[in-house]
Amino acid sequence: MIRRVARALLVWMVNAVAAHLPDDPVSCRLRAQLYRPLRFRSGPAPTIRGGCRINGFGLRIGARVFINRGCHFDLTAPILLGEDVVVGHHAIFATAAHDIGPARRRAGRVTPKPIVIGDGAWIGARSIIMPGVRIGRGAVIGAGSIVTRDVPDHQVAAGNPARSIRVLPSTDNVVPVAGIEPATFGLQNRCSTS
Repeated sequence: MIRRVARALLVWMVNAVAAHLPDDPVSCRLRAQLYRPLRFRSGPAPTIRGGCRINGFGLRIGARVFINRGCHFDLTAPILLGEDVVVGHHAIFATAAHDIGPARRRAGRVTPKPIVIGDGAWIGARSIIMPGVRIGRGAVIGAGSIVTRDVPDHQVAAGNPARSIRVLPSTDNVVPVAGIEPATFGLQNRCSTS
């Protein structure tokens, strides 16, 4: 009992401090370090904006991940975000499913189910990723979508429930121009942790 209270207090304290840091590059770097007591692990150069809540332990994110303001990560089960993932503001990652219980209380036993987001995916603002979902490499989830089932690699899915609406090319057709780097929109090396 004491251990459970101590863990809940740690989660609350870390989130309270991290959420109220400004969104400057130094705070971004510090925020990734503040989440470490929650067994948070990240690749190099994460950008994590303020107001996010990591509710539990063990969030894993790859290199160059961008998480916008106000996102919620329910870690009843593991959540893994691959490299170069971009998460729009106020997205929710819910890993706690419930069995349907008896009439007295329909929300039955909690069944944790992990979420996996593939490399290069883009999760639109205010999307909800439901328990047990795998979103493929290079997939795009439209803003406000509720994702209840897996999304294949390189597809656009949107709606409630989200459905595949378009297939994207699986290779980048960027033609280099001498002396000009491709646009990164400032997301790549904003907050290096090294």
